[in-house]
Amino acid sequence: MLIHSASQLLTLAGGPQRGNDLGRLKLIPDGAVLVRGETIEAVGTTTELRAAYPDEPTLNAREKAVLPGFVDPHTHLVWAGDRAAEFEMRLQGKTYMEIMTAGGGILSTVRATRQASPDALLAQTRARAESLFRHGTTTAEAKSGYGLETRAELREL
Repeated sequence: MLIHSASQLLTLAGGPQRGNDLGRLKLIPDGAVLVRGETIEAVGTTTELRAAYPDEPTLNAREKAVLPGFVDPHTHLVWAGDRAAEFEMRLQGKTYMEIMTAGGGILSTVRATRQASPDALLAQTRARAESLFRHGTTTAEAKSGYGLETRAELREL
C-alpha cells in the first residue's frame, strides 16, 4: 500500500534524540510511505515513491499528517470503579493520605475491580483498548496491579 500526498510525513530517521534535538522533527512535506504487510519498505516524497512504485495500491492522505503509531509501555487496562471525585479532591489540595482516609485511592479501585463481574471487566477493558487505538497507540503493554493478591491478579490477566 502506497500512502501518498500526506501534508507531512513524520519519520524517525536518525535514531533517538535528546534535549533541544527533540524539537527537530524529520518531516517530509508531500510525503509518502510504502507499506507491505507489516513492514514499512520506503519513505520519501509522493513524487519519488509514485515513480518508484507505480503499480502499488494507493491511499490518498491529502491534508493529513502521517506518523508512526505510539507505544505505551505501561498502562492499566483492566480495572473497575471511578476515581473522578479524587481528582477534585486533589485540586482542593488534599493529600493522597487524606483521599485514602475518605475511602479513595488505590484501595477503592481494588475493591471495585474485585466486585466487578468478568463480563463487566472485559467490556471496560475492550472500551479502553479501543480508545487507545483510536488515539494512535498501536502497541501497549497492559499491567495488572489492582488485585493485590495472586488470585485477583490472575483474574485480571
